[in-house]
Amino acid sequence: MKTTETSKKCKLLKTSWTYQTKQYFEKSTLHGVRYINEDGRPFCEKLMWFCLVSAGGVVTLIIIVSLWEKFQTHPTITGLDTDYHNWDVPFPTVSLCPTDPVNTTAARGYVEQTWPNAPDEMKAVYMEFVTKVANISCNNLHEFLTFDGNKATDLPTADYQSIVERVVIKCENFVHDCFFKGEAVNCCKVLKPLLTEVGFCLAFNSMHAGEIKGADSSGAEFKLEYVHETDSEWSLRMSIENADANDIMLKPVRVYLHSTEDLPVIDVSPQHVWDRKIQSINFSPKQTYTTESARQLSIQQRKCVFGDEIKLLTSDTYTYQSCMIQCRMKLARSLCKCVPFFYRNIDGFMTCDLQGLQCLAKQADKLQSVRCPCELGCSNTVYEVEKLAGDENENENTTKHLAMAFVSWPMVRYKREVLFGWVDLLVASTVVFGADTVTTTRRRQISTAFSLRNLFPQRDC
Repeated sequence: MKTTETSKKCKLLKTSWTYQTKQYFEKSTLHGVRYINEDGRPFCEKLMWFCLVSAGGVVTLIIIVSLWEKFQTHPTITGLDTDYHNWDVPFPTVSLCPTDPVNTTAARGYVEQTWPNAPDEMKAVYMEFVTKVANISCNNLHEFLTFDGNKATDLPTADYQSIVERVVIKCENFVHDCFFKGEAVNCCKVLKPLLTEVGFCLAFNSMHAGEIKGADSSGAEFKLEYVHETDSEWSLRMSIENADANDIMLKPVRVYLHSTEDLPVIDVSPQHVWDRKIQSINFSPKQTYTTESARQLSIQQRKCVFGDEIKLLTSDTYTYQSCMIQCRMKLARSLCKCVPFFYRNIDGFMTCDLQGLQCLAKQADKLQSVRCPCELGCSNTVYEVEKLAGDENENENTTKHLAMAFVSWPMVRYKREVLFGWVDLLVASTVVFGADTVTTTRRRQISTAFSLRNLFPQRDC
């Protein structure tokens, strides 16, 4: 009895679907479909219409696939935005990274204070170690491999940030006579210390600078410096001395220009290595921003990440550099269970002792060549040097004066916006398909409801 009832319902469902399908094709706006099974037409004509409809279906699918590929690979367009009168133009972060940041006099004093009774031979080893700690970067980790055996006796195994703080340059002795936008400023209030992958730096207008000891400075009170079209100057000027006043020869300084959320990293070269032969670095910003409508697309489609889209451990705001830093930190932890001390302190990442640094030195090639799944930020600015200017010192061929300035007021920036979004894909596919998708979907809903009502008349379908 139950089997017979089920059989009747299945037969009824089959009949209902057959009838609804026939009705759909008869009333469909898809040209030719209604003629395939229309009563009274010759078989040859039905076959012809079947072949034409099939060919049209194949071509339609090919076009829809190409539209889908366009939607996945090129859904955005980058255009020019020239409404420069209404822009807020931030001054770039200027990171000054000396090629040799060690104050030799301070380093000797540290060695004498820490190991006062050590023989001269060991003091030379300690001096070498302290110098290498202060000069540490991702590119010279291999230098710590020289400290083994007796040479490693009584060397510090922790708190290397304190050593750096003791023996590197001090702002008040390194930089003076600072002017921002033509007005005198206190150099040591605007230039803050910063440990990075490329070594020790002094940074202006950086949200990360301010602590050598690895503390998180990103959440501290920070005021971003802007320039305005009416300012008398769009520049930062200063005089730069050596790390040690006893050094006779003036040493080069690497100059990085970048966004305030970024840090100098080994993936990016400095805009200029100042060998003290020019007095002005004139640059222009190349800014790209993305409209909010692009959030409907995936990261892979738009090829950028909004600042609040991916949470990083290394920064409150997503940037390509911060993502690369986090990637290298995770790789270092997986290889040697620790990270170098020039990275900020983060829970779950132990700072390396000497043994850990030597382990990383052996894996340095992997750290430097690692491929990380990092995309550019959707708001990204690149600063390009347009002109190096200034009179060279004819006598000594060196100068202590350096200025970083906009070459001109920025009048163009790039806007990334959606060219082909979800709505465009739906409309284009519907037009190509030659049918009203909404009507088709609604007809199928009614057909399904009708079938269910016939199967279960006692229920409200």
